[in-house]
Amino acid sequence: MQYSKSITCQLTNNSTFSKANKIKTTDMKKLILLMIFIQFKAFLPAENLDSMLIVLDSYIAKSDYYIGIKEKNINKNMDNLKAYPKDNYQQLKYCAALFDDYKSYKYDSAYVYAIKTLEISNALNDSEKIIEAKLRLVFCYLSSGLFKESFDLVNGINYISDYKPSVKLNYFKIMSRLYFDMADYNSVQPFRNQYIEAGIMYSDSAISLLPKNSIEQLSVLGLKKMKKMDYNAAIADYMEVMKKTTDFHEYAIAASSLGYINTLTNQYDEAAINIIKAAIGDIQSSTKETVALRLLATQLYLKKHDINRAYLYIKIALDDAVFYNARHRKIEIGSILPIIEKERIAAIEHQRNLLIWLVSSVSLLLILLLVATLVIYKQLKKIKIARQTIENQNEKLIGVNVDLKEANSIKDKYLGHFFYVNYQFIDKIERIYRMVNRKLVLKQYDELAKSFKESDLQHERNNMYKSFDETFLRLFPDFVYEYKRLFPPEEWESIGIDNESLTLEMRIFALIRLGVYESEKISKFLNYSVNTINTYKTKVKNKSIIPNEQFEKKIMEIKYHKSDI
Repeated sequence: MQYSKSITCQLTNNSTFSKANKIKTTDMKKLILLMIFIQFKAFLPAENLDSMLIVLDSYIAKSDYYIGIKEKNINKNMDNLKAYPKDNYQQLKYCAALFDDYKSYKYDSAYVYAIKTLEISNALNDSEKIIEAKLRLVFCYLSSGLFKESFDLVNGINYISDYKPSVKLNYFKIMSRLYFDMADYNSVQPFRNQYIEAGIMYSDSAISLLPKNSIEQLSVLGLKKMKKMDYNAAIADYMEVMKKTTDFHEYAIAASSLGYINTLTNQYDEAAINIIKAAIGDIQSSTKETVALRLLATQLYLKKHDINRAYLYIKIALDDAVFYNARHRKIEIGSILPIIEKERIAAIEHQRNLLIWLVSSVSLLLILLLVATLVIYKQLKKIKIARQTIENQNEKLIGVNVDLKEANSIKDKYLGHFFYVNYQFIDKIERIYRMVNRKLVLKQYDELAKSFKESDLQHERNNMYKSFDETFLRLFPDFVYEYKRLFPPEEWESIGIDNESLTLEMRIFALIRLGVYESEKISKFLNYSVNTINTYKTKVKNKSIIPNEQFEKKIMEIKYHKSDI
């Protein structure tokens, strides 16, 4: 962080540092305050408005810390006041101290202790102390904008020249402030100029009583020159006060006055920076009877159009005015607060309208996105269904291909086998044909009749079934085992399972496994009627542990074994 060159030179050359070295070590409170003030002035950043605003915000955040210091001092004075309940001089001393604590902090409490100092002073019948107490009341009236009451009270003060210099000085200062404040609140001529001339007259009287080039004299001189519109001279006096003072409140008043002059001379950035310094001084001194934040809010609103900061500072200024309970400060703030608030509300409404537009646009985009998503989802769903259909069809085709390959393999094996069987059958027919022909030629009819017996036909049929069984079981070696598993264990023995031959029921389903589904074909092959075949099929299915409609499907799932016949 850069530091202001002028402030750095102050630390090495001005009398503040030398005064700090002269403070007695026992006066720790003043020493601590002095060191804090020196630190405040030394570590201000380079006088850039943005950086100064950041510093101000940091002090606003720490305002409770400084209020805690103020409250601690107030509590200490209250404890001291309670310690001397019957000593009027001590009571007056600590009531006056409490008035000083409260006069720029809380109006009601300052007024209470101003009244108490007047009551105690009247009880002591001390005319000087009575005047001092009345001047405290006038300060309270001025802080509340009660000009008539202030005049009524000061008009009762006579022979001021007969009193000691400190009393006269307080009187002249309070009178100059009274006239200057009246001039500020009354722009009607010629009264305004008359008030300013009267204020200058009382300022001259105060200046004559103050040590030359003292901080207090420079403050009064600066005020006088500002009212006479000798701004350059007034600036020089106030800058000298800011260099020399170790009091936060004095520093804030000088900085605020500089800011006011900068505003009058159209030096708006310098005005804002000095007003910020005044606001920081007010925070450090826990001053609630302040105009700095109000002036800063006005500057930021009118010149920088910084609505948010202006609103923040004017609200803090209003809170301070309410806390202090200064009626005319509330009126001053009330004149600018509605304007800033209206602008802020307009800005908020603009942002709200913009936000509504953005939300509407985003909502519309979201709706379009949702519609597009739904369309895409439906298309993807259709594609998924189509893909699933294709996959199912592929699976079916694969299954069909497997079945076709299996059927072709079975047919190939059966074809080879039955070529051989047919060859044997034709050879046998040929022998029979020769035998019949020979017997017919020889007219051996009786012997021919004896050659054809029923038992021989049945024997041939049984040989055919045996050949079928052997061939089938070579193709489906697990058929008997898998067939048995389709029935409960108690039925296994009655089924009469033999691993080398098939029963009639098994032959029926063996033919089905080979793809012969028609009962008529099965009946011709097995030499039974169609009804008999259907009866057997139903009987077998009823005994099975498999539902009737699933039984033949299970038969078809029995695996084919690729082996040579």
